[in-house]
Amino acid sequence: MPLVRDLFETPHDRRPGEIFVLTAYLDESGHESKGFIIMAGFLGDAVQWTNCELSWKAALGNRKHLHMQDLRWSKPERVKRLLDVLGPVPHSAPLQALVSTVNIADIEDLLDGTQMQKLMKGYFLTLLGTIHLIASGIPPEETFKLVLEAQNEYAYGVHQTFLGTRDMLTPSGARKLISVEFVDKDQSCLTEPSDFLAYAILQQHRDPGSEKARLCAPILKNLQPALVRHHSEQKEVLRDYVRGMIERHPNLMRSRDDGERK
Repeated sequence: MPLVRDLFETPHDRRPGEIFVLTAYLDESGHESKGFIIMAGFLGDAVQWTNCELSWKAALGNRKHLHMQDLRWSKPERVKRLLDVLGPVPHSAPLQALVSTVNIADIEDLLDGTQMQKLMKGYFLTLLGTIHLIASGIPPEETFKLVLEAQNEYAYGVHQTFLGTRDMLTPSGARKLISVEFVDKDQSCLTEPSDFLAYAILQQHRDPGSEKARLCAPILKNLQPALVRHHSEQKEVLRDYVRGMIERHPNLMRSRDDGERK
């Protein structure tokens, strides 16, 4: 398996240098479970990301970075003060929110026990959903790039996903998605609003009445106009897509254990 740095390289923390290229910083939440997988983030130009970075760092105060899973949830009032300040920042930049969700339960019966199961992890389905959301949601001539937090496990699959978008073009014939890049954790603060957003949406799916959902709510208050795709609301479309993948790649439907067809 190639290392992330063998496939992608990106100059962060330096804001997107191409003023006419939109950049989406994305993060995922829930990929360690068999429930909802969330990929979420924000899309904007260089000026908007600069605004976000400056305000975000100021709002962090004495903290260097925000990691949602590492917050001291046992001290809710302290967490609330921090998230109340950070929540409005990306919306004020102003950046556009992006949300793509998949419920693994909707397709698990089609894939369980096969090699295809790993290929069709919710991470990649939500990534594809995000790419199509952006491509269809921005003006025809505009291009964009994606920046993801580095994860060796997904690097090769993300690279293949990028290659698969080569036919996604602007009217002038340029690639719509010009690059997919990785940034190491804590190398840039620009993935942190995405971490916040993805984590908040996951809490809403798991238990909208929970304390974590309540504490995360500030980043959900200004999501319009957001680009959103909930695959659970298009369950049959998703299942048809997976069935198409199965038909095109029958060898991947062999059992991981004994090489027999599921």
